[in-house]
Amino acid sequence: MTSIAMAGGAVRASIDVKERYWRLTLLAVVLWAAWMARDLGWAVVWESAPFLLKGLAISWVLALTSIGLGALAAVPLAVARVYGPVGLRHAAVAVIEVVRATPELMIVFWIFFAFPALIGQAVSNWTAAVAALSVIAAAYLAEVIRGGLYSVPKEQWDAALSAGLSRGQAFVYVVLPQALRNMVPALVAQLVSLFKTTSLVYVIGVIEFFRAVTIVNNSAFAPYALYLTMAVGYFLCCWLLTWVVHRFDPKYLLVE
Repeated sequence: MTSIAMAGGAVRASIDVKERYWRLTLLAVVLWAAWMARDLGWAVVWESAPFLLKGLAISWVLALTSIGLGALAAVPLAVARVYGPVGLRHAAVAVIEVVRATPELMIVFWIFFAFPALIGQAVSNWTAAVAALSVIAAAYLAEVIRGGLYSVPKEQWDAALSAGLSRGQAFVYVVLPQALRNMVPALVAQLVSLFKTTSLVYVIGVIEFFRAVTIVNNSAFAPYALYLTMAVGYFLCCWLLTWVVHRFDPKYLLVE
């Protein structure tokens, strides 16, 4: 046992040394990159920071609003696909698969340009952006919810029904809470994906984070500093979402 413990200690020490060297190397690379990037026009980023932060806030509002509205539509879609009669199930499958198979940018264009022609009334770029992102979110969230519903064992239904609950009560109080628990990683992954997708709505004139960076670059031309700032901004926001869920429940390791 002593030799095994000594061997284990030697292995851990070797791993610690390797990790220390890796961290020092990474720190050296970061410092070198910071030194090389010192003259890339960071003054432009600092001067335009309020405008860029406003664009970043708009991206957050778009993502959170769309994920909320999309979830409201995703639940009935998923329930119809899992528990609905044949006709309703096929209709839900058709809606979900058509949206998922359509390029997201095309959905934005369709809602902004084609929908007004159908209703005979103009749609603001903000309304079109929220609607398009909500449609995208609904289709993908419906599949996440469907997977969550399938993850709950059938015995949970039987136990709830045998306890005197109706099918509706069994779904709301027994099945859905367990399904939501199982869906948390995929739901957060969809929010991360939708947050990045908000960059597409710049094509219809919404000034979100991507569009704000582009506007500043067109006027001041500091592409290295500005687009590096944009990349870091998107990374930090997406990392923050996964970090929050990891803190909420450490067993969830979200992999993009």
